[in-house]
Amino acid sequence: MKFNRYVRLLIILLALILASNEAWSLSSESIHHQLQIELEPATRFARIEDTIQFKTSSNKCDVLVFYLHSALKLDKIPTGWKVKTLPGTLEIEFIKSSSTICPETLTLNYSGILYDPSLDPVDPTDFNGFFFSGESYFYPQPKEVFSLITFEMQVSLPEPWQAVSQGQRRKDQLSGTRRIVSWKSSRPSEEIYLIGNKFHVYETVHNGLSLYAYLLQEEEALANRYLQTAKAYIDFYSRLIGPYPYEKFALIENSRQTGYGMPSFTLMGSRIIRFPFILHSSYPHEILHNWWGNGVFPNIKQGNWSEGLTAYLADHLLLELKGKGAPYRFQEMMKFTNYVNAGNDFPLSEFSYRDSMGSQSIGYAKLLMVFHMLRTEIGDENFLKGLKKFYANYKYRYAGYEDMRKNFEDVSGQNLNGFFRQWIHRKGAPRIKLKQASYVSSGGRYDLKLTVEQSDPVYKLKLPIAIWTTGSPVGEVHFIELDGKEKVFDFQLSSEPVALQLDPYNDVFRQLGAEEAPASLSQTYVAKLVTALLPEIGRLDYQKFAQSVAKPEMIFTSEGNAPEGSIWVFGQKHPLRKSFITQLKKSGVVVGENGIKIHDKSFPWENHSFVFTLHRTDQKKGTMTWVVASNAKSIPGLIRKLPHYGKYGYLVFEGTAPENRDKGIWPSNPVGMRKIFKDGPPLLLPEQKPLVSFQPFPN
Repeated sequence: MKFNRYVRLLIILLALILASNEAWSLSSESIHHQLQIELEPATRFARIEDTIQFKTSSNKCDVLVFYLHSALKLDKIPTGWKVKTLPGTLEIEFIKSSSTICPETLTLNYSGILYDPSLDPVDPTDFNGFFFSGESYFYPQPKEVFSLITFEMQVSLPEPWQAVSQGQRRKDQLSGTRRIVSWKSSRPSEEIYLIGNKFHVYETVHNGLSLYAYLLQEEEALANRYLQTAKAYIDFYSRLIGPYPYEKFALIENSRQTGYGMPSFTLMGSRIIRFPFILHSSYPHEILHNWWGNGVFPNIKQGNWSEGLTAYLADHLLLELKGKGAPYRFQEMMKFTNYVNAGNDFPLSEFSYRDSMGSQSIGYAKLLMVFHMLRTEIGDENFLKGLKKFYANYKYRYAGYEDMRKNFEDVSGQNLNGFFRQWIHRKGAPRIKLKQASYVSSGGRYDLKLTVEQSDPVYKLKLPIAIWTTGSPVGEVHFIELDGKEKVFDFQLSSEPVALQLDPYNDVFRQLGAEEAPASLSQTYVAKLVTALLPEIGRLDYQKFAQSVAKPEMIFTSEGNAPEGSIWVFGQKHPLRKSFITQLKKSGVVVGENGIKIHDKSFPWENHSFVFTLHRTDQKKGTMTWVVASNAKSIPGLIRKLPHYGKYGYLVFEGTAPENRDKGIWPSNPVGMRKIFKDGPPLLLPEQKPLVSFQPFPN
């Protein structure tokens, strides 16, 4: 996840409105800062000198304006400039007269308490390290919202504190009781970061690139795992896209549980980096942000494309290389189906950053599917060429969807205007259904006819269809063009058809049918109408949980009659357990006197908590989730953790923390997408070719 700088843009935009001046007159070249900072981390008090180097064009400097945080105080107002206090900022404006020559530098000396946006606003004394960014306004920022910067920054702070920023570390030495650290960023970026804590620093060099791990404890083994893994993914993406764009890469540990990708480093939470799966999931995602988001900057006016492209080439591609691309795409479409509705939907051109599961399902899940469909539209070779060309042409520059469209058109020779207009500027998703399928035998051949329908408003879709025939266990994949509400397609086959399925690899972004998507915990959470059913025994233990998921008037004891919508069922002895036990047995889950067996794993009731989500069995729409806590002490942890496991159908936790021990997704059911003419052996598909043949960790 690229760090959210858009909150601070609201402050700048407010300042722009208040200023109500002409357009910004600096050139498009980067502004350079020469910063000298003396910092006291315990109080966040700093004394700063900054010399700003910039260029003005055609002697027009009527609107030469910079902003600092209003908590900072200038030692003196520079000659030829004036200062005005605005909400949250100090406005420093050049005074233009007919005889004035426009300046190309500005030196400011100022001091004060630096604003740390990572601190808890309710409890700002909750201090552990510091984090200053563009949102802090600890350095002067121009009126132009999307200006780029380079900088040199020297920081003095007490030992054993360390200071980290983007770019290249030029100095790290002790001077008495203080540490002097300097960073130089000669590559343009959007803002300056300054991060510090009492770090233990581990470093190595890989092909001339400095790699660091800044950890809060002495953990050489953990540092080495991250350093070695970074080498592999940096090499992988350099080969896939183009040269790594910055002077170093660093993992920085954060006591707060973040997952941010900034230019040349990632800031990740202490608990997060100790999960073994993070090394090959979130970590490569943040490394890749150095190319997309921090190497090529998204033009937010057209929508933030960087999160979806990063998710496609990290989260998706790494699973696709393991043959798991199709189920991952289905999972992403499940997110959209579960979290996006008419009330919170918007087109990709309006996505800036995620602030909810709904916006994440659009800006990440939907967009990665759009990139997958673009790849299908122009072919793998052109898609790869397009990625390389887009990166080479727009490195250290802003680019929007229009730039991207023209780039892929140049590479492929295809007109992609309709494709981008449909998927980027329209909200929603198509609903597709196999309405009818039949065949007749005629003169030694088989004429197959099928009718495909989609709901209004219609999309133009390149839809794969797999057809299985007698004597061939592996289906043959064809493509059909669906551009109306209903369309009939004819196939002439040499062998008798056995079955067919629309979109067998989950290649086309769409709304999943109600019966097609398996029941998942997120469906219970996001339902418009939610009922909580408490047990007679142990009711008080579950009361707080019920209050966190349902309105007071929708919380009942076991006698409560649940209306339409989703149900939370609490307690091992709740009367509805019988319905769960029957349905779970069909999925290979056995509920016994001593515990629960899930496929080949057994878990005792003692010290274990269980969560199962199924479709309702009482003819009413919705899901039902059964929660069995090991004891009352585990319930607060379940309340806190379960929202992060929304895609799963079943979960097992251990202890009072509690710690996850097993999780799984129920199989999907291609209702409305498949037609079986004859029962027979399992229906197999040709193996899908991944985007590239090379891997970050070759076998």
